[in-house]
Amino acid sequence: MAPKTSVGQLYGEIWAEERSPFDESLNPRGTEWLFEAFAGLGPEPGQLVVDIGARDAKHAIQLVQEHALRAIAIDPVEHHVDLARRAVAEAGVDIEVLQAGIEAMPIGDDAADWIWCRDVLVHVDLAPGFAECARILRPDGHMLAYVTCSTDRLEPHEQAWLFEGLAIVPESTDAQIIEARAEAAGLSLVSKTELGGEWRERMLEDGTWSANDDLLRLSRLQRSGANLDDPRVAAHAAGCTWGIYQLLGKTNPTVYVWASST
Repeated sequence: MAPKTSVGQLYGEIWAEERSPFDESLNPRGTEWLFEAFAGLGPEPGQLVVDIGARDAKHAIQLVQEHALRAIAIDPVEHHVDLARRAVAEAGVDIEVLQAGIEAMPIGDDAADWIWCRDVLVHVDLAPGFAECARILRPDGHMLAYVTCSTDRLEPHEQAWLFEGLAIVPESTDAQIIEARAEAAGLSLVSKTELGGEWRERMLEDGTWSANDDLLRLSRLQRSGANLDDPRVAAHAAGCTWGIYQLLGKTNPTVYVWASST
């Protein structure tokens, strides 16, 4: 089968152009947009936000400071809990830090007005996770979640090593499964925003992330003969690949907003 593009077209026309049609910025949104999206939902002073998978609690701290909210920051990793408690104390804000996972949260029924959940769903069993979110949300409460979904461009062998290296549950990156599990738990979809490589574009334009550095590390890793079966090596390799795959469209960062329908 002949290629769609001839050698003459490629070298004589397409690559003969002085500029690429994609040299100009598309004004991508950055990571701060997630806070703007939350603000647009209308949080009110005194309401309770639960930050699930809070890590060092910097997001919970910002939400409390910007909207005068109360907050509970939860994370299953002891190291993260220590970092979060230290950060909360330094910030002098009203945030309770708890060591727990999304599947079993020590929070009462109908207690939360808001759930903030960033970079967590890919690591967990969605059914019990969403069930717990629905349980702690008050009627008409909302959950904002940022989750990286896979696309058809992510080949099975790529998915296998990437997800194993980063402790990711494969089905928890499937948009259809994510949406079905949320609905089954009693959460109604309010909005879905597919970001694709947008945040990474912004990082590259701002100089806050270097794809070159990650590619350089990956090349060094491969040429060094490092054993990819070693979990530490695999985690570093997959971490360096994560942002590259977003730019290539192999994964699709997506922001969901759900409302409690119970």
